[in-house]
Amino acid sequence: MIWFGGSSLKAQQRSLPRPIPHQLVSQEDADNDTLMLSLEQTDSLFLNHNFDLLVSRYQVSSDSALIRQARLWDNPSFTAELGMNSINHLKPNFGKSGETAYTVDQIIQLAGKRSKSVALATFNADYSEASFMNLMRTLKWQLHASFTDYYFKYRSIQVLKEQQQILDRIVAAYQKADSSGSVAHGDYMRLRQLQISLKNDVLSALSQLNDLQQSLQQLLGITTPILPVYKEVGISSRLPGNLMLSGLIQKALTVRPDMQMSVLDKKTAVANYQLQKAIAVPDLHVGASYDQNSGVVHNYMGLTLGIDLPFWNRNQGNIRSARLLVDQAGIKGEQQQNIVITEVSGAYRKYKDYKEAFKPRELNDFQQNFYTLISQVADNFTKGNITLLQFIDFFNSYSDNYNDQNGYYSALLNAFNDLEYAVGSSLQTEE
Repeated sequence: MIWFGGSSLKAQQRSLPRPIPHQLVSQEDADNDTLMLSLEQTDSLFLNHNFDLLVSRYQVSSDSALIRQARLWDNPSFTAELGMNSINHLKPNFGKSGETAYTVDQIIQLAGKRSKSVALATFNADYSEASFMNLMRTLKWQLHASFTDYYFKYRSIQVLKEQQQILDRIVAAYQKADSSGSVAHGDYMRLRQLQISLKNDVLSALSQLNDLQQSLQQLLGITTPILPVYKEVGISSRLPGNLMLSGLIQKALTVRPDMQMSVLDKKTAVANYQLQKAIAVPDLHVGASYDQNSGVVHNYMGLTLGIDLPFWNRNQGNIRSARLLVDQAGIKGEQQQNIVITEVSGAYRKYKDYKEAFKPRELNDFQQNFYTLISQVADNFTKGNITLLQFIDFFNSYSDNYNDQNGYYSALLNAFNDLEYAVGSSLQTEE
């Protein structure tokens, strides 16, 4: 037994904290101003406070207003002619002996231009809404990824801090023993190096955690720190395992907003092509005229009809351009379909690999057994049955195992998040 400073090294070892079992984050882990949020609560906050979504909603409303604008008729025009006598004797003469004439003209759009403009505005508004849904889909995917990464990174940091606390006490004890020559100096230096390395690991993990916290706050549109909380029991077993790739692909082709945008892009191109052809048809001008002292009779009334003569400009260039845009949209649609199929297939294989890597209770059972082993190792260390370095090796193994398990669950949930993103719909089973 090594004695120093009136107490034994074994007595110092007995005061070391024991490793904590696999457990959920509690309110005690959070600061007073920290919001503890489940994934469902986070989604609700995101939908109501995300700034990008709020801005995009205004764009949707703005484009929808253009549908009403497209339905409106063109305003009539009014022209008044007031007599000024001859050029040699300019003097207003608006009386009964003077000249006064009025004309009203209304454009009547032919070839269904107005209805085609309404159809084009409707497709543009639908595209804007689909774009909003696609933005929400992308941001929600980022939110879930940050939420998951933060939760498991936070858990790993708790283990690292626990290891740091234990190691700090051991190093403090060995420092006293080293100063009195009671322990090998090499053992003390090895522990100091391990202590520095562990502190660097903690600082690196905290830096990553700060970045994730910043991302979460920006996505949620808040400045208050949050602490993600998962209903962790049975994570693996609650995730669906009987998904069929063909069904997922078919669903994605139907509901994915970017696929809907591709379809609307083709419809918009067709609607624009039809409108450009209609524009080639001249509009009709219908009006009425009044002339107080015309050359025919007094108080002359006339009906006016007019139409542009399409001799040179028949909108040929715009029609040709619109036709090419229809063909372009068709090719883009085929490309988008290929993107959807390959993304769903890749996400499905990735999720399936993680889901089938372990049985639902395999990791939890192993973690409990490993925790029991580490507890026994700690007891044997306090009794002096194993060396300090053996204890450190076992305890580092516990830390590595804990981090590996956190890494697996994080990767599994992110793989499921990627699959939901690729399909464009929630696939979570009901609890």
